[in-house]
Amino acid sequence: MTTQSSLHSDKPIDQDINYWQRASRLESGRAEILRHVAQGDTLADILNLLCKKAEEYNPDMMCSVLALDEEHSTLHPIASTTLPNDYCAALEGVTIGLGVGSCGTAAFLKQRVVVEDINTHPYWAQYRALALGAGLQACWSEPIIGSAGKVFGTFAMYYAQPRSPIEEDIQFIETNANLAAIVFENNLTRKNLITANTLLSQTVDERNQQLMQTNAELSSVLVQQALDNSQSLKEEKLKTTKKLLVGFAHEINTPVGIAMTSTSFTLDIVDNVIAAINNNKLSRPQALKDLNDMKESLELTAKSLKKTALLIDQFREIDICFSDSNKSQFLVDELLQDFSDSIQPQLGAHTLSFEVEPETHCHSKSALWQVLSQLVDNSIEHGFKDLTSGSIGIHASQNQETLIINYQDNGIGISEQERNSVFEPFFSTQRESGKVGLGLNIINNTISNTYKGQIQLVDSPIGVRYEIIIPLSS
Repeated sequence: MTTQSSLHSDKPIDQDINYWQRASRLESGRAEILRHVAQGDTLADILNLLCKKAEEYNPDMMCSVLALDEEHSTLHPIASTTLPNDYCAALEGVTIGLGVGSCGTAAFLKQRVVVEDINTHPYWAQYRALALGAGLQACWSEPIIGSAGKVFGTFAMYYAQPRSPIEEDIQFIETNANLAAIVFENNLTRKNLITANTLLSQTVDERNQQLMQTNAELSSVLVQQALDNSQSLKEEKLKTTKKLLVGFAHEINTPVGIAMTSTSFTLDIVDNVIAAINNNKLSRPQALKDLNDMKESLELTAKSLKKTALLIDQFREIDICFSDSNKSQFLVDELLQDFSDSIQPQLGAHTLSFEVEPETHCHSKSALWQVLSQLVDNSIEHGFKDLTSGSIGIHASQNQETLIINYQDNGIGISEQERNSVFEPFFSTQRESGKVGLGLNIINNTISNTYKGQIQLVDSPIGVRYEIIIPLSS
């Protein structure tokens, strides 16, 4: 007995029929999504429909869409139909970065991240218990990138068992991420068009108000500076101060003049637009041109005001410190390997893992060693005080301007009341145990003074996470 085949394939007819049925469902789902986009449905409703159609096509899979807040570099759940609510809620406000799960890493790197087994992958060290508790063991995440390269968020596919993607899976996750990008871009375009005319007059008024406020601040600073100097300086210093004030006034005259000119230009365009609207002579191309001209003019005003504010801030400065030290460079991965080996006796049952991009370098090796030692000590003494086995992850990467080090553990974390005080001297939650509370303050001072960088405590659903930013020019 032989099996019948279709005319266009070597596969059996029943397999071909199943293929075409799945393809038809896929195209039907996309058409329905685009129809809702054209109707102007809400962003959340359309993306939830996208997740629903994706899961109908692949019932073994659970998916979600996270939206990226570019200003704060945080992810926020916006769509999911089958993932547990508690799991989605735990992801609210997670800061993106290398090694922050699949979605946090995908949004940070702007490329697909495939984690075939959450049980073992280092990206999930901090969130492993959260995922496994939700019955999730594999997660593939695709960044949602618009036509201009803007990252809107991530589209993720979860599975209840460890799983590797096949070519069809890769095409499927790419297609859904591209469709989600269309949805995000359309929503952004609609929002901009709807609010443009309403915000135009308000924006012009705000710029004028900022200009007046800047001029008032300038006058106040100049008058106060002159009064202070007249009371405390000798005649020669008064002459020098007068020369300084004249030079400062000359420097600030240019951005103030540009801001006033561009504001006047914008108001002229507004008057022309209003007149054209009243006469029913405003065409869409002319409206777009006028809006673009106004946008450029307002951007020039904002740039000039920013420069004016910067000049005022510089004028207020009284203490200027310079530091010029020649410090040797080293590879961060070599330091972390040596550090990991040396810290093993202190770790005990706890674990430390690290991941470093190739050729990542830094200077002042002993200072960075001290910073990492203090962070590990804090994790062991504070974060893991009620845990028999905790985990620490260190991820380092660099771009052309900065070295970024993410340090995270899965300990008890830091309460909301304590977050604003952790870097202050003599702050400790274990003072009864003899802890002085200088550790994080020393870390903060070391990073600030040695590297001219900064350390910040970022939101994390589990444990603590610090982000260290070191300018390469330091």
